[in-house]
Amino acid sequence: MKIIEYFTSNNKAHWLGEIAKADWGAAKFLHQLLSEGKLKETVGDSAIVPLLTDGEKLVSFCTFASLDDVQPTELSPWIGFVYTAPEYRGKRYAGELLNWAESVATVMGREAVYISTDHIGLYEKYGYEFFKTAKSVGGEETRIYRKELSVEGDEKQKRLENGGRWKAQIVAAAKQGVDMTAICGLSCAHCFLGEWCGGCRSVFNCCSFGTMFPGGKCPNVKCCGEKNLDGCFDCPELEKCEKGFYAPSNDGATASKAQAIFIRRHGKQAHRKVLDNLHKKYEFKKLQEILGQNVE
Repeated sequence: MKIIEYFTSNNKAHWLGEIAKADWGAAKFLHQLLSEGKLKETVGDSAIVPLLTDGEKLVSFCTFASLDDVQPTELSPWIGFVYTAPEYRGKRYAGELLNWAESVATVMGREAVYISTDHIGLYEKYGYEFFKTAKSVGGEETRIYRKELSVEGDEKQKRLENGGRWKAQIVAAAKQGVDMTAICGLSCAHCFLGEWCGGCRSVFNCCSFGTMFPGGKCPNVKCCGEKNLDGCFDCPELEKCEKGFYAPSNDGATASKAQAIFIRRHGKQAHRKVLDNLHKKYEFKKLQEILGQNVE
């Protein structure tokens, strides 16, 4: 048995076909969202799909995302679409995926994880407690279960160790062949939180700034997507823009905008070279520590 992640797997077509075999309406909906490339649009940019596999067979799967079928909500993250193939049921295989997601959530600093379900007596076996009822996006009442992750002890330490390893694997795979120039002009390759995020252009975008906004998508990424721009550096409104990362209240706004202007003038390759040299010369986490607060 092995757990892999759908978006960073080498054979997405095969695993999509395996998900299609599931005898459950919600699984059919997940298949539709994946086929149409709309899962992240629906439950957040950082959404991932862990798959428990037995060779080429799909044993069990779920989603791990900032949102699920209860929206809008301040609760996050969520485990959804939990399913085990009939021939593998009764062996608690779903628990392996729950542990995987809980471990990644722990590494991300989340205090709890949530599940929306109609089942009673299922998730209690894995340490979940009934939290409250709520309305789903379809207007139906659903039960929300919660599992506490912040309690110190051996269990949390084990989740931190496993989650760190599993998340590092996802991040490394997500970065393969990806342009690491951030939409706003920063560099995801030089971000001090880069070990936990694949970058805002990757399939595992969990940018710490982006998580402050609905669906985990920052206003700069959303705006450039709507305008079909490669990045803010291609926008004629850049100098006056105060969206997202460029908000005056953000102490990194001017450093980010200066880099976007630099990319416009000199290109991405020159930008990467400058950042490589700066990181060799100085020790810093945020570039505004070196560039200061003046765009010019």
